[in-house]
Amino acid sequence: MSATPPGTTPPEGTPQENAPQPTPQPTAPGPVPPTAPPATAPRPTAPDEPSTMALAVDHVVPGTRDLPSRKRWKVVATTLSLVAALGLVGIYANYAVPKWLDESAKPSDAATDQRIQDDLDKEETAFTAAVDYDRSPPETWRVVLDRPLTAPEQRRLGTLDGDAEAARGYLTSLGGRTLRHPSSFDDRADLMPRFTGTDATVFLMNLFSRRQSKLTVLSMEAVDVSCRTPTARTVVDLPPQGGAAYEGVLFDLSTPAAPPIVTDAGPLQGQPHFAHRKIDLGGGESPGGLRVEAVTRAKTCDWAIEAKYRDEYQGFGALVLKDGDKPFVAEGTPLKPEQLWVRDSSEPRGRQWLPCHERPAESACAAWYEGHAGTAGAAR
Repeated sequence: MSATPPGTTPPEGTPQENAPQPTPQPTAPGPVPPTAPPATAPRPTAPDEPSTMALAVDHVVPGTRDLPSRKRWKVVATTLSLVAALGLVGIYANYAVPKWLDESAKPSDAATDQRIQDDLDKEETAFTAAVDYDRSPPETWRVVLDRPLTAPEQRRLGTLDGDAEAARGYLTSLGGRTLRHPSSFDDRADLMPRFTGTDATVFLMNLFSRRQSKLTVLSMEAVDVSCRTPTARTVVDLPPQGGAAYEGVLFDLSTPAAPPIVTDAGPLQGQPHFAHRKIDLGGGESPGGLRVEAVTRAKTCDWAIEAKYRDEYQGFGALVLKDGDKPFVAEGTPLKPEQLWVRDSSEPRGRQWLPCHERPAESACAAWYEGHAGTAGAAR
């Protein structure tokens, strides 16, 4: 029995534990049995790798791995809600802000576009003119030829005194050119002597404008007037028995700087046309049509029209209008043609075409010469 060291309380235990243990006996010498190799120590277990969800949560809400699970998920839910809300705000802003900027920029863009359109509009020619000479058969006329009629032609003309249009057709076939008598000014008797004996050329002038803005033609004036002696040697005249007024304007090429006057019957007849009327063009307006009558006395004249206008930009301008790239032409009869035939309907048939170059004292012939010479000093 082993002794307990002095001063030490023996440990409590079971009887078997407190029983005396037998003393081991030495073993007999002999072969030593082989010793089994020591067992391999167990490999330490690696900590669990975080799941994909945990990694995603750490990416979205870093720094929450060590929080308690419940608190962590509450933080995650709050964060995701905020991200979703910010995403919706971003989507709205991505749509609304450019639209707002676009809307706010529209007035400026519209103003810029308008300025560009105005600049292009200003560069456009204000208007152009298209001219169509009136070649319709007039009721009364003068036909001029650059040569005298032969004896057979004179006899043939004598047979046509009852058919004025047939006579004109015959003379035209010989190379004759038709002139017109000027408009009658029955409402302005004071003007009748001024235009008696003058020759008229008539054309319809249409004015076109491609401008988007409106403009107004304020005045017109005959310019670049250049006159010369007529080439006609023969004049055959069918004088009017009464007057005829036409709606339009008349340019007197024998009077310098004379404004075009109204030829319409009525209270404005003989008044300066543009003192009472204007021509509006552009901005979708219909083309402006104007009957133009140019009269000259004992001269053939080349001429043009200067038209002054004002546009919507309060700009004033002027254009020179021609027959394309050529001047207008107003042909006249000479004061004393080599042959002059005047129809006198008071004469018997077959003798109504009077040869005034042979019988100038006849009343119809004398009236013709006096009418042409009455204001000959005003001729250019």
